[in-house]
Amino acid sequence: MRNQDLFILGEEANILSRQAIELAGLLGYLSITVTDDVPETGELFLTLEDKTLCERLLNEIDQDRIINLIHPSASVSPSANLGRNVFVGAQAIIGMNATIGDGVTLNALSSIEHDNNVGAFTFLGTGAILCGRIETGPGVFIGGGATIKPGTKIGARTTIGTGAVLVKDADADSVYIGNPARKLERR
Repeated sequence: MRNQDLFILGEEANILSRQAIELAGLLGYLSITVTDDVPETGELFLTLEDKTLCERLLNEIDQDRIINLIHPSASVSPSANLGRNVFVGAQAIIGMNATIGDGVTLNALSSIEHDNNVGAFTFLGTGAILCGRIETGPGVFIGGGATIKPGTKIGARTTIGTGAVLVKDADADSVYIGNPARKLERR
């Protein structure tokens, strides 16, 4: 059992807040409070939708108070380097020598394989797979069931659609869908 209080900074209606509450309970936290103010004591997990505010708070709050939430059935390699405020869902995998930025979310069954560098606030949907030696910029969204082939680079704030198979580098601020994934052109 955890003897510290856990405060989830965000909105209770937010899906990540609800997942964090469930996982924190599974991890043995007895007192879990969702709040929109930073309390003076207790451990914190941030689920704010405003990533700029989240990043600012991660830099302002005492580092020892920010926790990662890792499901007991997840597998995280001892050689992986995790940032702060990382959420790792059920049966998710983080492989050898992976570097995971602050605020990254790996949903259930997602996989970040060996030697990847995942930018801050990247989101992996259920069952998304990042094969080896992939680099993402910050704020990338990878939809459920998407597969990113080895050695690929994904630019900042890019969306890879659900079920897409990305086989080559992806530009920043873009959307890719399909198999093989292709860039959606804006009109």
